Amino acid sequence: MRADVLIVGGGIAGSTLATLLSRSGLDVIIVERKGRPGHPHHCSGILGFDAMRELLLFSEDWVLSEVNWSKFVSPGGVELEVSKPLAKVVNRSEMDRETWELALSSGAKGMLSTPFKGLLSRKEALIRGEVVSFDLIVGADGTLSSVARTYGLPYLEVELGLQRECELSVGDGYIVRLLGGSKFSWIQPWGNHAKVGAIGDIGDPLRDLVLGSCPSALGNFEGNVIPRRVREKFHGRDFALVGDAAGQVKPLSRGGVLLAVRAAKLLAEELVRGWDNLGKALARYEREWWRVNGAELALGSALRRYLEGLSPSDIDSVFRTLRECEDSLRTFETDRQTLPIHAMPKTKVLKLSLSRPRASLSAAVELVKYLMRW
Repeated sequence: MRADVLIVGGGIAGSTLATLLSRSGLDVIIVERKGRPGHPHHCSGILGFDAMRELLLFSEDWVLSEVNWSKFVSPGGVELEVSKPLAKVVNRSEMDRETWELALSSGAKGMLSTPFKGLLSRKEALIRGEVVSFDLIVGADGTLSSVARTYGLPYLEVELGLQRECELSVGDGYIVRLLGGSKFSWIQPWGNHAKVGAIGDIGDPLRDLVLGSCPSALGNFEGNVIPRRVREKFHGRDFALVGDAAGQVKPLSRGGVLLAVRAAKLLAEELVRGWDNLGKALARYEREWWRVNGAELALGSALRRYLEGLSPSDIDSVFRTLRECEDSLRTFETDRQTLPIHAMPKTKVLKLSLSRPRASLSAAVELVKYLMRW
Protein backbone atom coordinates (compact mmCIF):
# COMPACT_ATOMS: atom_id res chain seq x y z
CA MET A 1 0.00 0.00 0.00
CA ARG A 2 1.04 3.57 -0.62
CA ALA A 3 0.05 6.87 1.03
CA ASP A 4 1.28 10.41 0.98
CA VAL A 5 0.55 10.56 4.72
CA LEU A 6 0.17 7.67 7.14
CA ILE A 7 -1.65 8.72 10.31
CA VAL A 8 -1.38 6.46 13.34
CA GLY A 9 -4.31 6.97 15.70
CA GLY A 10 -7.96 7.54 14.88
CA GLY A 11 -9.00 9.83 17.73
CA ILE A 12 -10.08 13.43 17.33
CA ALA A 13 -6.61 14.68 16.31
CA GLY A 14 -5.90 11.95 13.76
CA SER A 15 -9.36 12.03 12.20
CA THR A 16 -9.37 15.82 11.95
CA LEU A 17 -6.00 15.76 10.21
CA ALA A 18 -7.07 12.94 7.88
CA THR A 19 -10.20 14.86 6.87
CA LEU A 20 -8.36 18.06 6.02
CA LEU A 21 -5.51 16.40 4.13
CA SER A 22 -7.88 14.18 2.16
CA ARG A 23 -9.99 17.17 1.20
CA SER A 24 -6.85 18.84 -0.14
CA GLY A 25 -6.17 15.92 -2.48
CA LEU A 26 -3.47 14.05 -0.56
CA ASP A 27 -3.64 10.26 -0.26
CA VAL A 28 -4.16 9.45 3.42
CA ILE A 29 -4.23 6.16 5.32
CA ILE A 30 -5.33 6.37 8.96
CA VAL A 31 -4.90 3.32 11.20
CA GLU A 32 -6.47 2.73 14.60
CA ARG A 33 -5.59 -0.14 16.93
CA LYS A 34 -9.11 -0.26 18.44
CA GLY A 35 -11.89 -2.16 16.76
CA ARG A 36 -14.23 0.82 17.15
CA PRO A 37 -13.05 4.44 16.95
CA GLY A 38 -13.61 6.23 20.23
CA HIS A 39 -14.52 3.10 22.18
CA PRO A 40 -13.71 2.61 24.92
CA HIS A 41 -13.06 6.24 25.82
CA HIS A 42 -11.61 7.65 29.02
CA CYS A 43 -12.20 11.38 28.56
CA SER A 44 -14.49 13.41 30.84
CA GLY A 45 -16.16 14.83 27.73
CA ILE A 46 -16.11 18.43 28.99
CA LEU A 47 -15.76 20.76 25.99
CA GLY A 48 -15.30 24.50 26.33
CA PHE A 49 -16.75 26.82 23.72
CA ASP A 50 -13.41 27.45 22.00
CA ALA A 51 -12.96 23.71 21.54
CA MET A 52 -16.45 23.32 20.10
CA ARG A 53 -15.78 26.11 17.60
CA GLU A 54 -12.51 24.49 16.50
CA LEU A 55 -14.07 21.09 15.73
CA LEU A 56 -14.74 20.29 12.08
CA LEU A 57 -17.96 18.59 13.13
CA PHE A 58 -20.17 19.20 16.16
CA SER A 59 -23.57 17.67 16.89
CA GLU A 60 -25.96 18.54 19.67
CA ASP A 61 -26.84 14.84 19.64
CA TRP A 62 -23.54 14.22 21.44
CA VAL A 63 -24.42 16.55 24.32
CA LEU A 64 -25.24 14.83 27.60
CA SER A 65 -25.21 17.83 29.93
CA GLU A 66 -24.31 21.50 30.19
CA VAL A 67 -22.02 23.15 32.73
CA ASN A 68 -23.43 26.50 33.85
CA TRP A 69 -21.45 26.98 37.03
CA SER A 70 -18.29 25.69 38.63
CA LYS A 71 -17.07 25.53 42.19
CA PHE A 72 -13.38 25.25 43.14
CA VAL A 73 -12.63 24.05 46.66
CA SER A 74 -9.25 24.31 48.42
CA PRO A 75 -7.88 21.44 50.55
CA GLY A 76 -9.24 23.14 53.67
CA GLY A 77 -12.67 23.87 52.18
CA VAL A 78 -12.36 27.49 51.00
CA GLU A 79 -14.67 27.87 47.99
CA LEU A 80 -14.53 29.92 44.80
CA GLU A 81 -17.49 29.92 42.43
CA VAL A 82 -17.93 30.93 38.80
CA SER A 83 -21.56 31.23 37.71
CA LYS A 84 -21.95 31.39 33.94
CA PRO A 85 -22.16 28.93 31.02
CA LEU A 86 -18.74 27.25 30.80
CA ALA A 87 -18.94 24.05 28.77
CA LYS A 88 -20.95 21.17 27.41
CA VAL A 89 -20.44 17.53 28.34
CA VAL A 90 -20.40 15.30 25.27
CA ASN A 91 -20.24 11.61 24.57
CA ARG A 92 -16.66 11.40 23.30
CA SER A 93 -17.15 7.93 21.88
CA GLU A 94 -19.84 9.26 19.54
CA MET A 95 -17.83 12.37 18.75
CA ASP A 96 -14.74 10.39 17.79
CA ARG A 97 -16.75 7.83 15.81
CA GLU A 98 -18.49 10.46 13.70
CA THR A 99 -15.27 12.38 13.14
CA TRP A 100 -13.62 9.14 11.97
CA GLU A 101 -16.52 8.64 9.55
CA LEU A 102 -16.08 12.21 8.32
CA ALA A 103 -12.45 11.43 7.48
CA LEU A 104 -13.46 8.36 5.50
CA SER A 105 -16.20 10.22 3.63
CA SER A 106 -13.61 12.88 2.75
CA GLY A 107 -11.44 10.28 1.00
CA ALA A 108 -9.13 8.89 3.67
CA LYS A 109 -8.64 5.14 3.85
CA GLY A 110 -9.31 3.96 7.40
CA MET A 111 -8.21 0.69 8.97
CA LEU A 112 -9.51 -0.45 12.37
CA SER A 113 -7.98 -3.13 14.62
CA THR A 114 -4.69 -2.15 12.99
CA PRO A 115 -1.78 -1.36 15.29
CA PHE A 116 1.38 0.32 14.05
CA LYS A 117 4.18 -2.27 14.31
CA GLY A 118 7.17 -0.09 13.48
CA LEU A 119 9.31 0.95 10.53
CA LEU A 120 10.88 -1.37 8.00
CA SER A 121 12.82 1.49 6.43
CA ARG A 122 12.80 5.27 6.54
CA LYS A 123 9.67 5.44 4.35
CA GLU A 124 8.00 2.10 5.08
CA ALA A 125 5.86 1.04 8.03
CA LEU A 126 4.49 -2.34 9.07
CA ILE A 127 0.82 -2.42 10.00
CA ARG A 128 -1.19 -5.60 10.61
CA GLY A 129 1.20 -7.65 8.51
CA GLU A 130 1.13 -5.21 5.60
CA VAL A 131 3.73 -2.72 4.45
CA VAL A 132 2.72 0.90 3.85
CA SER A 133 5.10 3.25 2.07
CA PHE A 134 4.66 6.94 2.84
CA ASP A 135 6.18 10.38 2.52
CA LEU A 136 5.17 11.46 6.03
CA ILE A 137 4.00 9.61 9.12
CA VAL A 138 2.01 11.37 11.85
CA GLY A 139 1.68 10.05 15.38
CA ALA A 140 -1.77 10.78 16.79
CA ASP A 141 -1.58 7.71 18.99
CA GLY A 142 -1.75 9.09 22.49
CA THR A 143 0.53 9.66 25.45
CA LEU A 144 2.46 6.40 25.00
CA SER A 145 2.91 7.05 21.29
CA SER A 146 4.50 4.19 19.34
CA VAL A 147 5.47 6.63 16.59
CA ALA A 148 7.34 8.83 19.06
CA ARG A 149 9.19 5.82 20.47
CA THR A 150 10.06 4.58 16.98
CA TYR A 151 11.76 7.88 16.23
CA GLY A 152 13.76 7.79 19.45
CA LEU A 153 11.86 10.45 21.40
CA PRO A 154 11.85 10.04 25.18
CA TYR A 155 8.84 8.83 27.09
CA LEU A 156 6.64 11.66 28.32
CA GLU A 157 6.34 12.32 32.03
CA VAL A 158 2.83 11.20 32.93
CA GLU A 159 0.21 11.27 35.62
CA LEU A 160 -3.00 9.29 35.94
CA GLY A 161 -6.64 10.25 35.61
CA LEU A 162 -9.41 7.93 36.87
CA GLN A 163 -13.17 8.40 36.75
CA ARG A 164 -16.38 6.46 37.26
CA GLU A 165 -20.03 7.08 36.55
CA CYS A 166 -22.10 7.35 39.71
CA GLU A 167 -25.76 7.40 40.60
CA LEU A 168 -25.84 10.95 41.92
CA SER A 169 -26.53 14.41 40.51
CA VAL A 170 -24.80 17.78 40.55
CA GLY A 171 -27.33 19.45 38.27
CA ASP A 172 -25.57 21.62 35.73
CA GLY A 173 -22.47 22.32 37.82
CA TYR A 174 -18.87 21.14 37.98
CA ILE A 175 -17.11 20.82 41.34
CA VAL A 176 -13.32 20.69 41.59
CA ARG A 177 -11.48 20.01 44.84
CA LEU A 178 -7.73 20.63 44.99
CA LEU A 179 -5.99 17.77 46.78
CA GLY A 180 -2.64 19.50 47.16
CA GLY A 181 -0.36 21.00 44.56
CA SER A 182 -2.03 20.68 41.15
CA LYS A 183 -3.73 17.36 41.92
CA PHE A 184 -7.50 17.49 42.06
CA SER A 185 -10.72 15.51 42.14
CA TRP A 186 -13.96 16.45 40.45
CA ILE A 187 -17.66 15.77 40.14
CA GLN A 188 -19.34 16.57 36.83
CA PRO A 189 -22.77 16.06 35.27
CA TRP A 190 -23.18 13.05 32.98
CA GLY A 191 -26.70 12.92 31.65
CA ASN A 192 -29.02 11.96 34.50
CA HIS A 193 -26.05 10.91 36.63
CA ALA A 194 -22.58 12.21 37.39
CA LYS A 195 -18.99 11.23 36.89
CA VAL A 196 -16.51 11.38 39.75
CA GLY A 197 -12.81 11.50 38.98
CA ALA A 198 -9.35 12.37 40.23
CA ILE A 199 -5.97 13.25 38.71
CA GLY A 200 -2.63 12.68 40.41
CA ASP A 201 0.57 10.71 40.35
CA ILE A 202 0.39 7.04 39.44
CA GLY A 203 1.16 5.99 43.03
CA ASP A 204 -1.58 8.15 44.58
CA PRO A 205 -4.70 6.48 46.04
CA LEU A 206 -6.93 7.76 43.22
CA ARG A 207 -9.29 4.78 43.27
CA ASP A 208 -10.02 5.38 46.95
CA LEU A 209 -10.63 9.07 46.29
CA VAL A 210 -13.12 8.29 43.54
CA LEU A 211 -14.86 5.56 45.54
CA GLY A 212 -15.13 7.87 48.53
CA SER A 213 -17.24 10.31 46.50
CA CYS A 214 -19.06 7.66 44.47
CA PRO A 215 -21.07 5.42 46.81
CA SER A 216 -23.38 4.11 44.07
CA ALA A 217 -21.13 3.33 41.14
CA LEU A 218 -22.41 2.56 37.65
CA GLY A 219 -20.07 0.68 35.36
CA ASN A 220 -16.33 0.27 35.60
CA PHE A 221 -13.44 2.60 36.24
CA GLU A 222 -12.22 4.56 33.23
CA GLY A 223 -8.78 6.05 33.08
CA ASN A 224 -5.56 6.67 31.28
CA VAL A 225 -2.17 8.29 31.60
CA ILE A 226 -1.95 12.00 30.79
CA PRO A 227 1.13 13.98 29.68
CA ARG A 228 2.49 16.36 32.28
CA ARG A 229 3.84 18.85 29.73
CA VAL A 230 4.28 19.54 26.04
CA ARG A 231 7.19 17.84 24.30
CA GLU A 232 10.20 20.00 23.62
CA LYS A 233 10.02 18.86 19.99
CA PHE A 234 7.12 17.26 18.14
CA HIS A 235 8.37 16.96 14.59
CA GLY A 236 11.35 15.50 12.77
CA ARG A 237 12.60 14.91 9.27
CA ASP A 238 9.86 12.44 8.27
CA PHE A 239 7.34 12.61 11.11
CA ALA A 240 5.11 14.84 13.19
CA LEU A 241 3.11 14.35 16.38
CA VAL A 242 -0.28 15.78 17.31
CA GLY A 243 -2.45 15.66 20.44
CA ASP A 244 -1.44 13.66 23.50
CA ALA A 245 1.46 12.10 21.55
CA ALA A 246 2.97 15.60 21.49
CA GLY A 247 1.96 16.33 25.08
CA GLN A 248 -0.50 18.95 23.84
CA VAL A 249 -2.76 19.24 26.89
CA LYS A 250 -3.83 22.19 29.03
CA PRO A 251 -1.49 22.42 32.03
CA LEU A 252 -4.15 23.15 34.65
CA SER A 253 -7.18 21.03 33.71
CA ARG A 254 -5.24 18.55 31.51
CA GLY A 255 -7.90 18.73 28.78
CA GLY A 256 -6.57 17.94 25.32
CA VAL A 257 -9.29 18.37 22.67
CA LEU A 258 -8.75 22.06 21.93
CA LEU A 259 -4.96 21.86 21.58
CA ALA A 260 -5.10 18.59 19.62
CA VAL A 261 -7.61 19.88 17.07
CA ARG A 262 -5.67 23.11 16.66
CA ALA A 263 -2.52 21.06 16.07
CA ALA A 264 -4.22 18.94 13.41
CA LYS A 265 -5.55 22.02 11.62
CA LEU A 266 -2.21 23.85 11.74
CA LEU A 267 -0.31 20.80 10.54
CA ALA A 268 -2.76 20.27 7.66
CA GLU A 269 -2.46 23.91 6.63
CA GLU A 270 1.33 23.84 6.58
CA LEU A 271 1.51 20.50 4.75
CA VAL A 272 -0.88 21.60 2.03
CA ARG A 273 0.96 24.91 1.65
CA GLY A 274 4.44 23.43 1.65
CA TRP A 275 4.19 19.81 0.53
CA ASP A 276 7.16 20.25 -1.82
CA ASN A 277 9.40 21.03 1.17
CA LEU A 278 8.25 18.89 4.08
CA GLY A 279 11.10 19.90 6.36
CA LYS A 280 10.13 23.57 6.26
CA ALA A 281 6.43 22.76 6.49
CA LEU A 282 6.92 20.69 9.66
CA ALA A 283 9.09 23.35 11.25
CA ARG A 284 6.42 25.97 10.52
CA TYR A 285 3.78 23.71 12.08
CA GLU A 286 5.65 23.59 15.36
CA ARG A 287 6.35 27.34 15.35
CA GLU A 288 2.73 28.18 14.54
CA TRP A 289 1.39 25.87 17.24
CA TRP A 290 3.49 27.69 19.81
CA ARG A 291 2.52 31.10 18.41
CA VAL A 292 -1.17 30.30 18.77
CA ASN A 293 -1.03 28.50 22.13
CA GLY A 294 2.21 29.65 23.73
CA ALA A 295 0.96 32.50 25.90
CA GLU A 296 -1.79 30.46 27.57
CA LEU A 297 0.49 27.45 28.01
CA ALA A 298 3.36 29.46 29.45
CA LEU A 299 1.23 31.16 32.08
CA GLY A 300 -0.82 28.03 32.79
CA SER A 301 2.34 25.99 33.32
CA ALA A 302 3.76 28.67 35.62
CA LEU A 303 0.56 28.67 37.68
CA ARG A 304 0.68 24.92 37.94
CA ARG A 305 4.29 25.03 39.15
CA TYR A 306 3.29 27.73 41.66
CA LEU A 307 0.53 25.49 43.07
CA GLU A 308 2.93 22.57 43.28
CA GLY A 309 5.18 24.68 45.50
CA LEU A 310 2.44 25.37 48.05
CA SER A 311 1.33 23.46 51.13
CA PRO A 312 -2.40 22.72 51.57
CA SER A 313 -2.70 25.59 54.05
CA ASP A 314 -0.93 27.89 51.59
CA ILE A 315 -3.52 26.99 48.95
CA ASP A 316 -6.29 27.81 51.44
CA SER A 317 -4.71 31.23 51.96
CA VAL A 318 -4.41 31.82 48.20
CA PHE A 319 -8.10 30.96 47.79
CA ARG A 320 -9.01 33.51 50.48
CA THR A 321 -7.09 36.17 48.56
CA LEU A 322 -8.81 35.16 45.32
CA ARG A 323 -12.21 35.50 47.00
CA GLU A 324 -11.46 39.22 47.22
CA CYS A 325 -11.29 39.35 43.39
CA GLU A 326 -14.75 38.15 42.37
CA ASP A 327 -14.84 40.34 39.25
CA SER A 328 -11.60 38.75 38.05
CA LEU A 329 -12.91 35.22 38.64
CA ARG A 330 -15.88 35.91 36.38
CA THR A 331 -13.49 36.09 33.42
CA PHE A 332 -12.62 32.39 33.78
CA GLU A 333 -13.20 30.29 30.65
CA THR A 334 -12.82 26.53 30.26
CA ASP A 335 -10.41 26.96 27.36
CA ARG A 336 -8.71 30.13 28.62
CA GLN A 337 -8.05 29.32 32.23
CA THR A 338 -5.48 32.04 32.95
CA LEU A 339 -7.80 34.99 32.15
CA PRO A 340 -8.46 35.76 35.86
CA ILE A 341 -4.72 36.41 36.37
CA HIS A 342 -4.77 39.05 33.65
CA ALA A 343 -7.88 40.61 35.18
CA MET A 344 -6.68 40.61 38.80
CA PRO A 345 -5.45 43.86 40.37
CA LYS A 346 -1.67 43.92 40.10
CA THR A 347 -1.44 44.52 43.85
CA LYS A 348 -3.11 41.14 44.48
CA VAL A 349 -0.78 39.35 42.04
CA LEU A 350 2.20 40.98 43.77
CA LYS A 351 0.88 39.98 47.19
CA LEU A 352 0.51 36.35 46.14
CA SER A 353 4.01 36.36 44.64
CA LEU A 354 5.84 37.97 47.54
CA SER A 355 4.07 35.96 50.24
CA ARG A 356 5.33 32.67 48.75
CA PRO A 357 8.72 33.53 47.24
CA ARG A 358 9.95 29.96 46.75
CA ALA A 359 6.82 28.90 44.84
CA SER A 360 6.93 32.15 42.88
CA LEU A 361 10.55 31.56 41.87
CA SER A 362 9.72 28.05 40.62
CA ALA A 363 6.82 29.51 38.65
CA ALA A 364 9.05 32.18 37.13
CA VAL A 365 11.60 29.58 36.01
CA GLU A 366 8.82 27.53 34.39
CA LEU A 367 7.46 30.63 32.68
CA VAL A 368 10.86 31.46 31.20
CA LYS A 369 11.29 27.89 29.91
CA TYR A 370 8.02 28.07 28.03
CA LEU A 371 8.62 31.59 26.76
CA MET A 372 11.93 30.44 25.32
CA ARG A 373 10.15 27.70 23.33
CA TRP A 374 7.48 30.12 22.22
